[in-house]
Order: sequence, then structure tokens, then C-alpha cells
Amino acid sequence: MDQERRQYYRIDKPVVLDYKVVSQEDVAGSSQPHQFNVSPYFLLQSQLAEIDSESQHLIYKIGESTPHLASYLQQLNKKVDLIARTIAGSELDLESSQLQTINLSEGGLSFIAPESMETEGFLALKLVFPDNGLGLLLYAEVQRCAKVDGGHEIGVAFLRMPESCRTLLARLVLEAQARDRQEQL
Repeated sequence: MDQERRQYYRIDKPVVLDYKVVSQEDVAGSSQPHQFNVSPYFLLQSQLAEIDSESQHLIYKIGESTPHLASYLQQLNKKVDLIARTIAGSELDLESSQLQTINLSEGGLSFIAPESMETEGFLALKLVFPDNGLGLLLYAEVQRCAKVDGGHEIGVAFLRMPESCRTLLARLVLEAQARDRQEQL
């Protein structure tokens, strides 16, 4: 995990976090956890963000030759995003969930848990980012567990992360990094 700190920019981010201890066989069997009962809307924002990311270069190209069409397509994209946020937000029920601030990077995260965990153990993680409604399901390996006030600080490295999740995490981290730099200026 110390080496990861040098590889990736890290941010503190409020999330709704749920986790379950799983076996190595669970991790080997799938790239996304199936241990959580989630609605079809849970991953909607993430899937739409992935599509949006893939289409940005096309809209840019269209904008070079037909700026009005590109502007119209961006407006349609905003409509779809608004509809998706409304649908996904009504299903997520964030008010009844426990919000906590995690330390996040593209390679892993750390959080406070009430119980100790074995290093080299495996977790299924469910993350929901309340500021944009993104939901992610990921596997991780416990890298460290240290006793702290209020529980144990658990550091994990993501495993077998789908590229779409990596792209979304990279975007979240880059946006936070840009905000941090703006605030410093």
C-alpha cells in the first residue's frame, strides 16, 4: 500500500460503503461482486458515465465541423443524465445509509471499520458516491489493518477491476485534484 501512495493521487471522499468478507474463489469467479442485492438502477449512473466518456471524442469531432449539432447533442446528454440521476437517486435511499469519508485512489482505498480484518483477506465492496449517484461494485484485497480511535483503519487494493470502473475512478480523482488545485490558487 505504501508503494501505491506514490503511484496514485489520493483523495478524501464521502461515500456510502458496504463490504463483505469473501473467499479467493469468489474473487477468481467474477470481476464484479454478486454478494450485494442491488437494483437495476444501482449501476445506471456508472454505465452512463462510461458511455459519456466513450462518446466525448466523437462530440468533439462533430463540434469541429458542426458546432450547433455538437451543442444539441450535449444538451440531449444533459437531459439523459438528469433523468438517470432522478431514477437512480430515488432507488439509492442515501438518507438511511451510513456515510463515511474514505481515502481513495485508482488503486485502492482506506476506511474505518469496527472490526479487525486479516491482511491478504478479500472483500466485496459496494461504493455509492452521493454527490453524483455513481455506484460501484469491486473486489479488493486487505493490505493493512491498524487499530485507531473508533475502530480499525483498513487499507485495500482493488482486484480484477473492470476497465469501466478504473476509468470512472480516474475521472473522480482527476476532478477532485483539479478542485484542490483551484482552491490552492
